Parts: sequence; structure tokens; C-alpha cells
Amino acid sequence: MTKAPVATFANHRGVVPMLWVFVTLACMELLAVHLFVAVKWPALAWPLSAVTLLSIVWLVRWLLSWKRRPHELDASRLRLHMGSLLHVDVPLEAIGCIRAGIRADLLKARTTRNLVPIAYPNRLIELRTPLPDRRATRHIAIRIDDPAAFDARMAAAGVVITA
Repeated sequence: MTKAPVATFANHRGVVPMLWVFVTLACMELLAVHLFVAVKWPALAWPLSAVTLLSIVWLVRWLLSWKRRPHELDASRLRLHMGSLLHVDVPLEAIGCIRAGIRADLLKARTTRNLVPIAYPNRLIELRTPLPDRRATRHIAIRIDDPAAFDARMAAAGVVITA
């Protein structure tokens, strides 16, 4: 029995460049705060700088993971990634439709899980039944670097794509 190939969809080009701005700001903050705190409270400067530096290292590793973890579609499920921080598995039969146009009220709803930090999502997955999580997720907002290819593969899998 051969396994169906997994289709991957990059999701990093629209999000990661804006997140690199945070890395730059964190590096500037590290220098500025370290200098200020070193003058005012020398004993506190190095521990505070170490925590900030570790946070920057974690953030850089997370940003690099976006390219290594694209969204994946196989025969039975769609696995959505937010870098290495989070992934959501959605069975294909649970998907009602995928919307290209995203209403702001749906994006802000408590039952919507937004997997796009900073940038604006370009697809909204509407579920027939909520996911079994604590917020009873009914919508998932994602960003796809090549939405036309994603739409074509999802339509071929039997999912309705709406404007």
C-alpha cells in the first residue's frame, strides 16, 4: 500500500520578515537596557541581559522554524503550523469551506484561532464541527505564500473555496 504524497504550502514569506523587526528591536533593547541598568544597578545588569539574550535566541530559532515547517496536506488531514510553536491538525472531512475574503468580525471572534502573528491572514478555514480544544475553534485563520496553489489542491481534495 503506497502512501499518498504530502503537499506542502509555505507560509513564512508574509510573516517572518515582519517578525525580524522584533529581533532587531530586542537587540537594540538589550544594548540600551544593559547600559542603563549597568550604570544604575550593576548587580542586576548581567542577569537581565542573560534573560533578554536567551529570549532573542529563542525568537530567532522560532523564526527559522517557519521555513522548515510549512502547512501540510495529506489524504486525510491538513496540518497547519505556526513555526515550531504550534500546529493544528484538521481532518479534511471537518472542513466546511475555505474563504479567501476574511471578515474582521470573524477574525476577532473567540472561536477563531489565528495562526498568523503580525501579518493579516489570506485564508479562513471554516469548520463543520468545532475542534476539541478549550475554545471550541470553528475558524482557523492562516496565511499562505501561494494561495492559488493551496486553493487548487484543497479543491482537488473536495473542499469548497469561496471568495
